[in-house]
Amino acid sequence: MTREAWTLDWKAVNTPLGLPGQSQAVCVRTSFMPLREGLADKPDEVRFYAASPAPDQFSPARLIAAIRDHWGIENRLHHIKDRTWLEDRHWMGNKRTSAVVAMLRSVAVGFVLRAKGRAMKNRPHCPARIEYFNQNPRRALRMLAQPLRL
Repeated sequence: MTREAWTLDWKAVNTPLGLPGQSQAVCVRTSFMPLREGLADKPDEVRFYAASPAPDQFSPARLIAAIRDHWGIENRLHHIKDRTWLEDRHWMGNKRTSAVVAMLRSVAVGFVLRAKGRAMKNRPHCPARIEYFNQNPRRALRMLAQPLRL
């Protein structure tokens, strides 16, 4: 996988979108390479971002870093919740119930990420981490009783 990004003056884009206050545009193209022979090629992904800081306030490198930071929560929390607990496949009719369940899943992710043990792999979304607590409920209770270290 390779990524390339570039920025340009928003006025040069000449878009009819009418985004007031936008002064820069960022384009990020991600190219994918098959990991082995026989796999189908995946088309490039192209994403555009509009930014309001003027070019003299935010350099292209700083804009790219801001975009990465923006997507960091997706990679650190939501991806784990969806991969481990298949959150995107479950839906509920009651908004309050679904909000509570989403918060409980987030707490569970933090709990599982805090766990350290030889039986667990490093990947946070690995089901082996959850299975570890299924097989060692006393360990889970001891962890819950420990004070939080921030």
